[in-house]
Amino acid sequence: MDNSVNDYYAYCDNNIIDWKQEAEAVIRDVAQHVRHISVSTDLPPTRTESFINITTLDGKQMCVKLNAEGLRIVGDMHDTKDEECSSNHRYETPYALLSVVSSYVNSFGNSLVSALSKLEQKTAQEEHLSDIE
Repeated sequence: MDNSVNDYYAYCDNNIIDWKQEAEAVIRDVAQHVRHISVSTDLPPTRTESFINITTLDGKQMCVKLNAEGLRIVGDMHDTKDEECSSNHRYETPYALLSVVSSYVNSFGNSLVSALSKLEQKTAQEEHLSDIE
């Protein structure tokens, strides 16, 4: 093995990254902005990577590899690794990936507007109550 590969495995071993836990964190982060997202059961996590099945709000299915290099689409269906589908493009965050392959930006924007509206209503109610007292 060349040094870069050895360094990569040494990094993973020394820092003990739990890739299933990392995948679950990604899932929690973006679940409201996709139709379906889960850790692949057919492609189990290893000490260096895990696979996430995603169906976008637009209905596009994909399998995404998550590892120390970031996220990369490796299949155009859940639970698949297809070298022909696989691109060399890596994304640093799930948001970057979703902004390219789905209507994530609209979904995120809508959830942000909704949260700000709720905050505005709450603030208005609190001001109204303080005026009464």
